[in-house]
Amino acid sequence: MMEGHAQGDDELQFIRVPETSVSNQASGQTPYAPMGAAPASGPPPPPAGDALAFIKQSRHPVAAAFHFVFKALAIFFYLFGGFFSSNFVFICVVCILLLAFDFWTVKNVTGRLLVGLRWWNNVRDDGSNEWVFESVENPGEIHPADARLFWTGLYVTPIVWSVFFLVALLKFSVQWLVIVFVALVLSGANIVGYYKCSNDQKKKVQNVVQGAAFKTAFGLGTSAVQSFISSTFGQQQQGGGNAEGPHGPPSHV
Repeated sequence: MMEGHAQGDDELQFIRVPETSVSNQASGQTPYAPMGAAPASGPPPPPAGDALAFIKQSRHPVAAAFHFVFKALAIFFYLFGGFFSSNFVFICVVCILLLAFDFWTVKNVTGRLLVGLRWWNNVRDDGSNEWVFESVENPGEIHPADARLFWTGLYVTPIVWSVFFLVALLKFSVQWLVIVFVALVLSGANIVGYYKCSNDQKKKVQNVVQGAAFKTAFGLGTSAVQSFISSTFGQQQQGGGNAEGPHGPPSHV
């Protein structure tokens, strides 16, 4: 019996747990980890396709959300408005109002906040159009997530309405073509305005870069000329002083 008991004790191996780890577990803290062990990972990052998480990365999440809200509502009511009302006039009015809200928001709010651009078109007395553009002086202030959200929403929306235009055209649904036509006109106006505005911003950036390069080159050239002149005249003065030293006029006693 003693041998069997001793053999059983030899087979059993006990692990001594430090008291610090037990107290940490009891207090809800992270247990002790030996050196070299990988730390416990935090909560997993949000998936790449999560639109809400992507909008939260923006510096202006409210503006980024409203950049898509009216677009999504107009498309939703265009597709499923028949479930809420059988009156086409009511559906048409709601869709056009949502499209108008989206046009005004993109033109005056989200473009200025997300990409630092703003445009408008003035009609002169003679009937000619005058395009006016505003852009941020330092493009580096624009957050990449804001710019990606803005240009994605701006260019994807007319593609979706173009698909609706083809479907309505194939079905000969003339009344639905009215809504699609208004959507394409308003979204197309914003695309043209911001495209010209971005080109104007690129020209301003190029002018700034060229001006800075010219100033730098001019400063380097001026400093090189000044150093050359100073070194040349310095050598001449030094040579003249050495020449007058040994062969100078005799001193009078």
